[in-house]
Amino acid sequence: MDWFIVENGEAAGPFKESEIRRWLDSGKLTPETHATHEGVDEWKPLSKLMPDDPVENLHPTFSVEEPSSVPEIPAEVGTSESPKEVNGDQADLRRYQPAAEERIRSWAWTMVGAMYLIAFFWPTKLPDGMGVVNFQFAWAKEHLSWSAIPLMVWPAVAGLGAVVLGWVLRGRWRAVFGLFLFLSPVLLVFLVGADGFKKVFDAFGSLEGVGMSHDESSDQINRESGHFLSHLYHVLSSMALGVVLLVGGILVSILSVYSMLLLTPPIVRHLRPNSKSAYYFGVAGGVFLFVFQLTLLILSLLSFMGSVLFGLGQVLAMGMQMAAVIIGFLNVPSRPPKESTRRALWSAGLGLGGLMVYLLCLLVVPLIEGEMQAVLGMYVFKVFLGFAAAALILPLVVMDLWLGRAQVSPQND
Repeated sequence: MDWFIVENGEAAGPFKESEIRRWLDSGKLTPETHATHEGVDEWKPLSKLMPDDPVENLHPTFSVEEPSSVPEIPAEVGTSESPKEVNGDQADLRRYQPAAEERIRSWAWTMVGAMYLIAFFWPTKLPDGMGVVNFQFAWAKEHLSWSAIPLMVWPAVAGLGAVVLGWVLRGRWRAVFGLFLFLSPVLLVFLVGADGFKKVFDAFGSLEGVGMSHDESSDQINRESGHFLSHLYHVLSSMALGVVLLVGGILVSILSVYSMLLLTPPIVRHLRPNSKSAYYFGVAGGVFLFVFQLTLLILSLLSFMGSVLFGLGQVLAMGMQMAAVIIGFLNVPSRPPKESTRRALWSAGLGLGGLMVYLLCLLVVPLIEGEMQAVLGMYVFKVFLGFAAAALILPLVVMDLWLGRAQVSPQND
């Protein structure tokens, strides 16, 4: 069973129970040192976790009201190693107690699921007022295709699925089902495309049925022409939907890879501060990211021609994400674990924050400009919020594949 202790107000570990008892006997730890172990969801003094240990003769020298008041554990020359020395160079060093890490990772899935659900229920302007376009099934079936309906309900399904996966499954099993959640929209796009091709062939079949004989009455020709035009309208609408979905699919794929390279390495470094593989993976992907970001930053300057406020937002968003990449470069494995985990958190926060700033620009700037821009802005924000949620699935999948379950993975062994 793995144990964790509080050192300088932060969690340290894991350790073996025999190590904890040895440090108690030698005086390196006191009975009032706060600790926890697997199966215990809160920090408690060692005197309560080991009531059978003969430590009554050891007197605490500090306040135990809060774990943050625990002083640094003294190291004695010529004695056995201190907890910090045991774990400082361990590749699998943990930032959090396993149960706490699992909760953090579950909340990450919940956040992505919430983004999906907000995108689904986000209201937009409809012919009869404000409403949720995802519920307009009859209109979609009449003017687009029945195959568009699964895509309309997909954000709600994906949102609920992400929340359930976050709390029901753990580790690599969650990653497997998450990968299915990530790839499912691609299958739906092929479904809509296949239906569009079917309508194209139906339209050509109806074209052959339109006769040009002088013996036919004008009413019959008008009926056949109207039938053909109806088919042609459905074909064009299906093809337009297919183009939009194709562009959206390509955009989501690019955003997914981009988000994975931007967010996965710093998140893994935050949870495993001594992970060299996470650092080198981040450096390799960071080179591509920085060149790509620099190109986008130059292109974003063109947006000042349309709206100064939107241009400022884009530059700010891209600047935050470039800073995230630079911090990842500088967060070398030789840094102390506590400093490394803090820098990694800054890197992940700036990367995710840049994405949020961009989404807010898509919403706020059109609302400020008003009129038609506000109507279109509500639709654009709704679509891109769904795209962002879909793109964030891949970083979570890669993280779970990388780390596995926190409770069962080897820790400092």
